[in-house]
Amino acid sequence: MLEGIEYSQGEEREDFVGFKIKPKIVVYPKNEEEIVKIVNYARETRTPIVTWGAGTSLSGHLMCDGCILLDMSKYMNKIIEINEIDWYAHVQPGVNLEYLNKELNKKGFFFPPDPASFFLCTVGGATANSSGGMRGVKYGTFRDWVLALKVVLPNGKVIKLGEPLRKNRGGYDLVHLFVGSEGTLGIITEIWLRITPLPRKKIYTVLAYMKSLEDTAETIIELRKRRILPEISEYIDIDVIRALNKNLNAGLKESEGGAFIISVEEDYLDELKDILKEREYIIAEGEEAEKIYSIRAQSAIALRAESKYMFVEDIVVPVSKLIDAIKRLKEIERKYNVRMPVIAHIGDGNLHPNIMLSDTSLAEQIFEEVAKIAIELGGSISGEHGIGYQKAKLLAEQIVSHNGEEVLKIMKGIKDLIDPYDIMNPNKYVELAYKLWEKK
Repeated sequence: MLEGIEYSQGEEREDFVGFKIKPKIVVYPKNEEEIVKIVNYARETRTPIVTWGAGTSLSGHLMCDGCILLDMSKYMNKIIEINEIDWYAHVQPGVNLEYLNKELNKKGFFFPPDPASFFLCTVGGATANSSGGMRGVKYGTFRDWVLALKVVLPNGKVIKLGEPLRKNRGGYDLVHLFVGSEGTLGIITEIWLRITPLPRKKIYTVLAYMKSLEDTAETIIELRKRRILPEISEYIDIDVIRALNKNLNAGLKESEGGAFIISVEEDYLDELKDILKEREYIIAEGEEAEKIYSIRAQSAIALRAESKYMFVEDIVVPVSKLIDAIKRLKEIERKYNVRMPVIAHIGDGNLHPNIMLSDTSLAEQIFEEVAKIAIELGGSISGEHGIGYQKAKLLAEQIVSHNGEEVLKIMKGIKDLIDPYDIMNPNKYVELAYKLWEKK
């Protein structure tokens, strides 16, 4: 059934943080018709099918042993249309996100969601994960920018969900059921993304050296009180700065309180300077601002070079609870005597403690304690990295604690309805969360 479809065998891969992918076969589809053939074969042979974009996932989304690995990056990587009147981009899933934005910029547009892996990741992968990024504080995540999808379902049928419209009340919102579904419901083959014009007002980026992480949290709260909405609002602690300087020659001041990176429109600059008046800071624009942005985006790469094992956490807490969350993270760091450098989209309460270990004996225990901070403070165990295999147990705890067991049952019922064959990235995400909860 796979005659004529390019493939390779005996190939093993791993994702950004080292989860292993051991496929039975890797296939490289050239079009939707070939994907339908692959899905039909997977269904008839009951072989799991996992979709690969660029392998930048962080929570074990791609783990498999004996699956069909569907690599979308080699051929299905085209921009189909950039519509300058209706303001959307129509793309294939394998298109690189940085390349898409470069093409949009030529026409005076941009696509705001910008995961730190923007220079590596694919639009399809970021859509399946509902990825976020540094601009999330103002623009949200992928979920807020996907208008429509084409999907190959587990039964081999092709459907189109949604329309490339800003307003559309045509039935249940199935588009956003698939955005963030982590490949567990179907294979995305085309995506319509909302785009927006490049800002006309001048944007300034401020790099401020802070007294402490708590000082940064207090600054964020003051910004909110003054109704200042930044373009980006980021934090890296002293440990991250040292890693960036050592491994990427970043040239940052090694301030004990870390660095706060914030971009604002020119109208907000004077007020921002007033808030930061007791801190050392520099103001950048243009290429200098892009350099700061790029340094922040490479923070995880710099840390990864310094640890045999690195587990990247992704918790979200209400901004009002940031200081509480930070204190509890420091308690965990002291309790286990581990390095846990913090990278944060701090403006929207999204914290990335990076648990750095020489062995994995305490990994799960620390990981769970960090995630439970979010659950107990009314937050979420994942803002943008997703659930995959690694966070399934914690997902169940969050849903049952915050929403009730019936909600978890409804989610499992959706998986069973759409994928009764259990071939789409099985035993992860909601399906695994439900199984683990049932065992309790």
